[in-house]
Amino acid sequence: MRRVRFDRCRWVPWAIVGAFLVIFAVNGAFAYFAIHSDTGLVTLHPYAEGNGYNRVLKEAAAEAALGWSGTIDYRRAADGSGTLVAALSDAQGRPLSGAALRARVLRPLGPGDEVELTLTETTPGRYAAPLAVTRLGQWEVRALAQRGDAVFQFDSRLIAR
Repeated sequence: MRRVRFDRCRWVPWAIVGAFLVIFAVNGAFAYFAIHSDTGLVTLHPYAEGNGYNRVLKEAAAEAALGWSGTIDYRRAADGSGTLVAALSDAQGRPLSGAALRARVLRPLGPGDEVELTLTETTPGRYAAPLAVTRLGQWEVRALAQRGDAVFQFDSRLIAR
């Protein structure tokens, strides 16, 4: 019968220990990145805002009953200046005049580069404000139109070229 030499197999326990050390290191890296990365929270008070969700649904139903619609466009001139143009129409498709229109322009990714604008009515149903974007690329515009007690929110994704 052949004898097995155990001195040749001494590395096997160390290989098992090494494999576990690699697993611990990878799990530690995942835990570090999970703790130090973005939390994904949209609001600082999710519980309180979740309790007010019925109010949000009521506001959305009132907004839908208005039947208003809106579009947003960005026109950039050759010199780098630009204009944010919004068009509002009522339920029958007629231009919606006399609304107070505010817009928030922001980058969809990353912090900063946020601009608050008040658009003025140039022609019935058309509103505009000067806007010089700080960087080219995608921008998200969130607009709020208010006429009397009626409130209408709409948004659009624009590309500044």
